[in-house]
Amino acid sequence: MLENRVLIIQEDFRERVEMTEALEQAGFKVDSVQSGSDAENAVFRQKFFLVVADIDTPEFSVLDFLNRINVEAPETKIMVVSLRPLVEEAVSLMKHGAFDFVVKPLSMEQLILTARHLMSKIVDSEKAANNDADTKSLPGRKNHIEIITCDKSMLRLLNLAKRVADSTASVLIQGESGTGKELFARFVHENSKRKNMPFVALNCAALPENLLESEMFGHEKGAFTGAVARKEGKFEIAHKGTLFLDEITEMQYHLQAKLLRVIQEKVVDRLGGTQPVEVDVRIVATTNRDVKESIRQNQFREDLYYRLNTIPLVIPPLRNRIGDLKLLCDYFIQKYTKIDARDVKGMTPEAFDLLSRQKFSGNVRELENIIHRAVLLAQDELIAPEDLMMEDFQTEFSEGTYKPSVAASGEKNDVVFSDNLSSSSVENTLNTGSANAGNALNTGNTANAENTTYGGSADNSPSNVENASYSGSADDSPSNTVNDPSLTPSTHSSSNPVIHPNDHLSSSSSENKANNDNPDDFYQKMPPSSLKEMEERMIFNTLDKTQGNRTHAAQILGISVRTLRNKLNEYKEKQ
Repeated sequence: MLENRVLIIQEDFRERVEMTEALEQAGFKVDSVQSGSDAENAVFRQKFFLVVADIDTPEFSVLDFLNRINVEAPETKIMVVSLRPLVEEAVSLMKHGAFDFVVKPLSMEQLILTARHLMSKIVDSEKAANNDADTKSLPGRKNHIEIITCDKSMLRLLNLAKRVADSTASVLIQGESGTGKELFARFVHENSKRKNMPFVALNCAALPENLLESEMFGHEKGAFTGAVARKEGKFEIAHKGTLFLDEITEMQYHLQAKLLRVIQEKVVDRLGGTQPVEVDVRIVATTNRDVKESIRQNQFREDLYYRLNTIPLVIPPLRNRIGDLKLLCDYFIQKYTKIDARDVKGMTPEAFDLLSRQKFSGNVRELENIIHRAVLLAQDELIAPEDLMMEDFQTEFSEGTYKPSVAASGEKNDVVFSDNLSSSSVENTLNTGSANAGNALNTGNTANAENTTYGGSADNSPSNVENASYSGSADDSPSNTVNDPSLTPSTHSSSNPVIHPNDHLSSSSSENKANNDNPDDFYQKMPPSSLKEMEERMIFNTLDKTQGNRTHAAQILGISVRTLRNKLNEYKEKQ
């Protein structure tokens, strides 16, 4: 780490003493000289983090001094002080590496603030570097960006990216959303000589126009309302490193012109600033749009396109490299099994077959989210098709045409429910008729409720509505299976009355069953007029099967006793 030592180059004895005393009182170590030759001897004998140089010092060529410092002590910053407020001179000095240019008289408060600000930045950057080194030394941590592929076109792109990584050429990465454009940008950075310098990312689509300009180029204090202090832009922060401009085609047209100038001149003009700041930045830009089409529509500058497109990388979508699917699935399963502490080893052939039929409009990002969800929902060591929660699967399930594999569903004809399913989630299900008992209602077949398998949490049920997980009380959550002997009708009383929608048509249900022309049979044979009626029939059919046992009926229906009670009260009020 650089010592907090400052060198003052000043001919005037009084000013030299004043600056020395002010800095020493602020906690800095100070050396002072009165000529250029003494300055050169001092700066190469001792390391300084800041040099305050009066341009009017005799035998002192500030430009020669700057050039030598840049080569032999690049970590040292030079603050130039002058009596002459010449813009041309200031620009020239800043281009040669001066940290700041101040016109006399120099206030001691400004000097101390500058020194403290610079020292703080040095400490922060060294802490970040140490933390990064500690992280990289952890067991199992890879020091390079890993891109999983066996596709020939992707391997050619990686080879090209690696070959040009050490250059200063701009890179334009094109591809659909989710293909891994930022991963490629980091791959270029990690394989370049700049890998130990900052990698600064800026999403051009995420910020409004006025804020984007300030974020990119920085601003001076008072440049606009709310600019209470000087702010360095992303270009300055990324100095000597890589600036990653995501969604570059979303940038406003007039900002593109300013960006073009920075790329060409390698200097940044802060908002409200009078002195350009020299920057050394490698630009990697990305877009998911057709750049040439944007140019034709006058939405993107053609000259900026050619500046950025020195090294073009076009990433193919996942559907065009389906050979990577198995590799990526295995990688994401291992990743999220470790992160979420799950015991998932892979996926069934049926699940992989279902995945391989997808178009993946969201590309690798979509696949990663699917696998992450499946790892969380999997009830076994292998991910089953229903764990993927794909749209095709949900459609088949709601239509009653999907049949889960034996390995995925466990024993057939056992109805397994989640302990975490609450009444609110089931009410949504009953109201939409999209899952659990609702699936049976949609097909008009009560067997669907008995042969449907769920497991894990409420998120496992492939409903078309919210699949939220809740933690209900013991009274509200159904038991794990309806085959529990303790829940048989013989061990429960039927004291709770069952209100049948057509009780008013007959005095007893037994008489109706004995009568071939009883109204209940006629009612059941009629097609339902609405989803609500289907729901109602399903509830009463189940209550009939359980001889009026509400607890048992609620378990078969996959709802809480409270929800069943509320539904029955609702039907009673209708009468």
